[in-house]
Amino acid sequence: MGMSGLVLDNVDKFWNIADSKVSECKDVQEFTTVMSKHSDLLMGSDDADNFEFELYDVWTEKNNEYIAI
Repeated sequence: MGMSGLVLDNVDKFWNIADSKVSECKDVQEFTTVMSKHSDLLMGSDDADNFEFELYDVWTEKNNEYIAI
């Protein structure tokens, strides 16, 4: 596996962790704090600089699912 494969695998790991942690957090600030501990998985990717914005999108999407139910 090349370096780009490793980076992509780590990015997938990060977003899988985000999917599992989003429902455990009481607000987006807590979610961002929890996920910041895993931000090293994003090193070398385009997601590294903007992951907080993307986490907000994940948080919003998850909360919209709860509202729709």
